[in-house]
Amino acid sequence: MAAPIAHIFLALQMLIGPFKGLFNEKEFIVGTSFPDIRYLKVIARDETHFEHVTLEDIMQEKNSFKAGMLFHSFVDEQREEYIVAQGFYKKLADFKFVTQALKFAEDEILRQFFDAAPYLFYFNEIIAEEKAFNIAEKDIKRWHIFLKEYCGGHYSCKDLMMKYFDLIEPNAWKIKRWAFMLFYVPQMNRVISFITHNKWAREKILNFYLHFSERYKV
Repeated sequence: MAAPIAHIFLALQMLIGPFKGLFNEKEFIVGTSFPDIRYLKVIARDETHFEHVTLEDIMQEKNSFKAGMLFHSFVDEQREEYIVAQGFYKKLADFKFVTQALKFAEDEILRQFFDAAPYLFYFNEIIAEEKAFNIAEKDIKRWHIFLKEYCGGHYSCKDLMMKYFDLIEPNAWKIKRWAFMLFYVPQMNRVISFITHNKWAREKILNFYLHFSERYKV
């Protein structure tokens, strides 16, 4: 599972590569950023994520938003396969939020190569395809705001983790929030720090992201 910056970064890479001329950029990026709205617990994961998506499936889709959604699932599956094959999880501390810490670390590394800010105005409005999922517009707006703040670098590492907790546990008791901050945030910080400063980890992550379109030519 990739994080928001990674999804936008790879979408743009493919839109000037194998997908050139096939899709509307704004609708594709909004589409590929939409599936993880499920973290707000307003829709089931299987309604926004699909299994065994191929490049052919994406390229045959005529609707740019839907193609973006398919690409999201394609990226998630290809990334997870790569991460497992490279042995990342064997090198990281095993705890409840290790996968989230890893993907946030990947985005921190990508920030050094990619500025998502010029594309964040795409989330200034809700498009028709998002409304078709019968999710309250206030929740879609909440997701858009999170994407703009996150991709715009408005959160410190600690703030990001607490924001993530608030997204996945919107009705959590205060004591549960403090427990997360006390027990899990330090572990997530350690994993993120290790990955972003470890030469082996950085090289493996950059190999996947910087050469993605070359690896998946059709």
